[in-house]
Amino acid sequence: MAAIVPRIEDHRLLRGKGRFVEDLNFERQAFAYMLRSPHAHARILSINAEEASRHPGVVSIITGSDVYDAGLSSMPCRTPVKSRDGSPMRAPERPVLAKDTVRYVGDGVAVVVADSVEDARAAAERIEVEYDELEPHIDLATQGELCFDWEKGDAKAVEAAFARAHKRIAIRAVNNRVVVCPIETRGAIGVYDKGSDHYTLYTQTQGAHLIRALIGEGVLKLDKRQIRVVTNDVGGSFGMKLVAYPEQALVLFAAAKLDRPVKWIGDRSDAFLTDAHGRDHVGEAEVAIDEHGKFLAMRARIRANLGAYLSTLGPLIPTDALAKVFGYVYDVPALYVRVEGILTHTTPLDAYRGAGKPEINYLLERLIEKAARETGIDRVEIRRRNLISPRAMPYKNALGFTWDVGEFERVLDRGLMLSGWKDFEARRRTSKARGKKRGIGLGLYLHATGGSPTEVSQVELMPDKTVVVRTGTQSSGQGHETAFAQIVSERLDIPMDYVRVVQGDSDLIAVGSGTGGSSSLPIGAVTIRRAAGFMLDKARILAAEALEAAAADLEYGGGAFRVPGTDVSIGLFDLAARLDPEIGGGCLGEAKFDGENLTCPNGVYVCEVEIDPETGAVRVVRYTAVDDLGVVLHPQIAEGQIHGGLAQALGQALLESAVYDSASGQLLSGSFMDYCLPRAYDVPAFEGERVGQASKNNPLGMKGAGEAGTIGGCAPVINAIANALGHDEIEMPATPESVWRALQQRG
Repeated sequence: MAAIVPRIEDHRLLRGKGRFVEDLNFERQAFAYMLRSPHAHARILSINAEEASRHPGVVSIITGSDVYDAGLSSMPCRTPVKSRDGSPMRAPERPVLAKDTVRYVGDGVAVVVADSVEDARAAAERIEVEYDELEPHIDLATQGELCFDWEKGDAKAVEAAFARAHKRIAIRAVNNRVVVCPIETRGAIGVYDKGSDHYTLYTQTQGAHLIRALIGEGVLKLDKRQIRVVTNDVGGSFGMKLVAYPEQALVLFAAAKLDRPVKWIGDRSDAFLTDAHGRDHVGEAEVAIDEHGKFLAMRARIRANLGAYLSTLGPLIPTDALAKVFGYVYDVPALYVRVEGILTHTTPLDAYRGAGKPEINYLLERLIEKAARETGIDRVEIRRRNLISPRAMPYKNALGFTWDVGEFERVLDRGLMLSGWKDFEARRRTSKARGKKRGIGLGLYLHATGGSPTEVSQVELMPDKTVVVRTGTQSSGQGHETAFAQIVSERLDIPMDYVRVVQGDSDLIAVGSGTGGSSSLPIGAVTIRRAAGFMLDKARILAAEALEAAAADLEYGGGAFRVPGTDVSIGLFDLAARLDPEIGGGCLGEAKFDGENLTCPNGVYVCEVEIDPETGAVRVVRYTAVDDLGVVLHPQIAEGQIHGGLAQALGQALLESAVYDSASGQLLSGSFMDYCLPRAYDVPAFEGERVGQASKNNPLGMKGAGEAGTIGGCAPVINAIANALGHDEIEMPATPESVWRALQQRG
């Protein structure tokens, strides 16, 4: 493994040969445009679409009453949670189109279908909607409606530990709301075949099978055999396209109603208003410490914004997903977390790269940094004293999760060495001589990867002398085609050029887990490798027949079967040429995922910043990342995943924040004029390395890499700024204004 091979998909994508939703067009295609609510909270008194319906090119106008009368179900939430008292969560249903009440700016009110996008947009402007405005609840800290009050852990054990603690340290921190901003906006095309009563949805997903279940079976009440979901290339997702959206149901509904394909492509304004947002927590955390600096217990209380409705995975993110890594690399005997899920009149929130883990990691690493200051223990030393020992592996933490392997102190030491931690004071003096403030911060992380284990993969030797891999996972830019082709190439000992990866089509494979939770290699690659082995077993029988030998006696290598001790052999692709496509096609191996889907990538990140005290501007001058990703299949892809995640973490830490007007509920940062993504200037040349301790939970020894950078990336930045400031009264995003004010606060 760990070979560097060219990425297969790059040649196609970099030449503009990608196949995205916007690239697809169908005969007699109509275009949809969404009319959205301008109010955060209001009753719909009336909708008058008469003038709009007479606009040239208009084919149909669909309102909430239309979809309600047609019997469409509300958008499903797949992850309900219960409150501490056992009561179910409470939240409004999310209709495909609002019928009576709108609950956030951007809530869908009507769909105009026309012969062109321009006609649809122009007609939408002529729809008259009468609203009765209601008071919106926007501020998470002081407003909102309680959806659930959830807990996990042993509250009594934690309280007892705090009662006997030598020191108690507490912190409050805000995890700011972010807009995901993938390069490709959302889109959907619905196609309906009246003769067969069959629907096809072309849309961006992180797994076609999940969207088929959510939209086809959930909203439209179709049998899964009636709907096919196709996902081709996807221009970034980060969790946001994993979930279902009303537009996906609406284009199918409209296509069936009109008996013609209907296409909707969201623009960037749509994306800011209606793509699922991420993060948005207010957290309080405490640690109980004994006289030796050992952690006795940790507890956290979090208010998590869910938005106006519960998105597909919305309740899961701040609860079970967050709790999964509470405590992470530290040996903490008692843990307790309580989460209040709050409904507000804002865009719904859901999974964003890391999905709960970045939020709790940031809160606790800020807490540990404060604990070091208040106890007088060096910040590296207090972490070192509390790291889980390799001798404790496998380690079952206080919430019942088990880490299979981990050498956290070795990873920490490597990060400190590569970052030049010992020499920092000399660099600080140099900055001071230039009138700048310099700070350094660190943070450790662990990700308990997951994803759905309902994966089935197929590897098939085809008569055209190729090997086709079919997988239920879905690439959105990570490099799956390369990784999966490399797995099969190595297992079959054939060139990668002969391997073709097929994904994103619910008709081509019955079951698929999709991509999420950094699971593509720990689940997808493991299953593909097993399927390749099953295919090879079948090919061995065919080879034995061709060579007139016993199958058990044959040797395999170099892409061919051989009779030992002779020059008699047959190549895998010579066998393929013998296959008759008329009587069964290729030689097929199929495998379900079998085993443990959890892996524990971990690492240490060290950030160094320089601050201009006159302006408050922060420059990240150095960022060192040491990650234990287990066995690395493709080093360039792994590094790209880490770097991309770190760039997003820097964006959240320094630049990004979705800001709403507290009175009106209008999104004030609704375009790139007001919402700042990191640019090349803002991102340093990352340093570091990958250190590998093979996972024991899968035969390939791999650990997920996709979310590592965002999980561990924010805390070191803010810890470095706090180190430069001399106090920790700073929140994300640490904009020049907020840093300048923090400097004035303490001089």
